[in-house]
Amino acid sequence: MRRARANKRVFALGNGESRKDLNLSKLYEFGIIYGCNGLYRDFQADVLVVVDPAMKEEIWETDYLLENKAYFKDWTSESPIPRNEWGFKATPAHLFLRLGADDSPKRVINSTEVIKEKFPDDSIRTGYASGPVSVLIACIEEKPDEVYLIGHDLYSKNDKFNNIYKDTKNYMGSLSDPTPPDNWILQLKRTFDDFGVGHNKHLVQFYHVNPLKEKHEEWKHLANIHPITYDEMWKRLNR
Repeated sequence: MRRARANKRVFALGNGESRKDLNLSKLYEFGIIYGCNGLYRDFQADVLVVVDPAMKEEIWETDYLLENKAYFKDWTSESPIPRNEWGFKATPAHLFLRLGADDSPKRVINSTEVIKEKFPDDSIRTGYASGPVSVLIACIEEKPDEVYLIGHDLYSKNDKFNNIYKDTKNYMGSLSDPTPPDNWILQLKRTFDDFGVGHNKHLVQFYHVNPLKEKHEEWKHLANIHPITYDEMWKRLNR
């Protein structure tokens, strides 16, 4: 697997449509690439982070995990798929036999355990969505100096579902209503604060790459989150 060279810089890829024209391969030489969910279908990130149960099942059934590093929420060899409210596995029995095989060459890191080791007295962070979890895991594991958030669009421009993988398996359709961004905004804000001045010995600078350079109201008091355009990102990387 190709590894990034600049390990003090992380690119955290969301699946918002603002990144659809970006050649992701060009990022390899500048830092470590974290992604989530459907990204695995068309791009090999250095690390894939997945929270959604349906996506965990989908990815496990491919060969992706044979050669690529991934973090899944609440994933263990004994219980790879979460139980439903009645205590049964939320997957057909024939799938469970394969998913739960202890001798499988596929290996996944339990993201919940990584988060709890860093924040042992908190249960909120383990409930983050896939995008915010990928940013948090990257900060914990890589200890970067800077993180570039790409494709974390938060808002839709046309009042419809905003995602690179809309109209595909395990994603909503293009005519669906947009996903409310409130949880993403608050979860990311907490990570910015966790790795900001006064809260952590390791300060991380975050760059939210978006064409309009929007800085959300909830983030304005934080000194370590900076809205920049793609042009500004490339200028920073090539200086």
